[in-house]
Amino acid sequence: MDSDYPVIDINGHELKRTWSLLSEPLRHGDETVKLMHDPNLMGWRVGDRIGIAPTDKTSSGHGEAFTIIGIDKGGSLMLDKRVQYVHEAKFAPAHTPGGNNIPALMSAEVINLSRNIIITGDEFRHVPCDSSLPEAIPGEETSTQGCRCSSFRKACTLGLHTAAMHGGTARIQNTRVERCGQRGIEGKYCLHFHKLHDCPTCLFKSNAIEGSHNRGIIIHSTHSSTVEENVLYNVRGAGIYIEDGNEMYNSLNYNTVICPFPFNDNSLHGCTIPGTSNRIADTSDNQSGIFSLASTNSLLGNRVSNSFNG
Repeated sequence: MDSDYPVIDINGHELKRTWSLLSEPLRHGDETVKLMHDPNLMGWRVGDRIGIAPTDKTSSGHGEAFTIIGIDKGGSLMLDKRVQYVHEAKFAPAHTPGGNNIPALMSAEVINLSRNIIITGDEFRHVPCDSSLPEAIPGEETSTQGCRCSSFRKACTLGLHTAAMHGGTARIQNTRVERCGQRGIEGKYCLHFHKLHDCPTCLFKSNAIEGSHNRGIIIHSTHSSTVEENVLYNVRGAGIYIEDGNEMYNSLNYNTVICPFPFNDNSLHGCTIPGTSNRIADTSDNQSGIFSLASTNSLLGNRVSNSFNG
């Protein structure tokens, strides 16, 4: 049945928390993880996949992903393999002259990447460009209709994409989205609010995005939406992207974006990706964990690890 107000409503099993912090540092060879929050109270389970953030300076660290194979009585997580890299958990002394001398907590984020609802697709595939396709926005050299040839693109990478567009509302919660994003094609992302105007019921909450080839969560010409407690791991380009600059009164709260690759990696170059419509947000020029051209929005308690820019 057709509707003038379509609704997308997806809600998986709720986690009380989608991320925590290390309470003790991890060293090479460790097989257990201690968190600041009780995993049982957070709703984490044996079999869940977790990602641990790098804590090295200057985007030079490695993230690591594990499967929980046990949870002991004290709440420690037992891992399916040994830790390969150092992940810190410490208080750093305050260095501000004349400040209040309150130390800063520098502890690796630990995110839960498992959900009981999964939006997935085929493996990524590469397609050649087509010089006949129209340009979506003059000067950006991309098309909404497919892979357009440009001065910096001869092929595109295709995964699945989702969008709520031009009307109605979307509420996607406690869902995993993977193998998503279409590098080089305009508007094809993992989770996307697209020109929904004032949409206070629009909600992306407690979702896990892993493995994207074109950004993660996009807010485009949409106002009053809420994006909170989402976790993003191995997202190429900007993790959370507020697109045009006209977006207002959106709330982005307690999201966590982790890039698991070092920027100086000769193959991956961190979480940068070439061939998109915005080299400042996505490429090795300036890849961002959170990118925004709009200032009239609320960002509270978000965490970004190992991106070239926060």
